[in-house]
Amino acid sequence: MRSLSLILLLAGGAGVLGTFAMALSGDTPGATRMAGIAASALILGMILHRR
Repeated sequence: MRSLSLILLLAGGAGVLGTFAMALSGDTPGATRMAGIAASALILGMILHRR
């Protein structure tokens, strides 16, 4: 489970960077969608890491 949580946390971090990149390029709907995906990955990674 620790390796899966690490992958999810890294993917969430990359998603946060992608969100900022999309927002700066002007793609607001895409950035909003990316933010939701990144937040989900980060939260699931944190939950799995604690177990």
